Amino acid sequence: MTRREIREEVFLLIFQNELSGIDIDETTEACEEAFEMEKSSEAVVTAKKIAEKYGELDEIIGKYSEKREVSRISKVNKTILRLAVYEILYCPNIPTKVAANEAVELSKKYAEKQDSAFINGVIGSFIKDLGNDCE
Repeated sequence: MTRREIREEVFLLIFQNELSGIDIDETTEACEEAFEMEKSSEAVVTAKKIAEKYGELDEIIGKYSEKREVSRISKVNKTILRLAVYEILYCPNIPTKVAANEAVELSKKYAEKQDSAFINGVIGSFIKDLGNDCE
């Protein structure tokens, strides 16, 4: 699987987890059946790590979402933002710019048309504060 395919699988797992409220292992089984997903152990491990950090990730998202409280952000957008913030903070092998660009690409595929600008703005502000805008 490519890095992009793994990222998309992680997105689907944590989005389904957000919708269902069941743990990632059960979510993985449900997604395999419903979407005929190829199971990637890397995606499952990453999804579990992200799920463990929802509180921390949501706090960061809330800080940079000037117009919407986290509870008012759509589940799709919140999932994309959680994934991007996690990659930026905890995946040193993924360049910051790549994590940001991939978040926008996921939003183009799964979110409403206007949501790409929102996601780009939140991630861009976060990266600027980190001082990583050139990576």
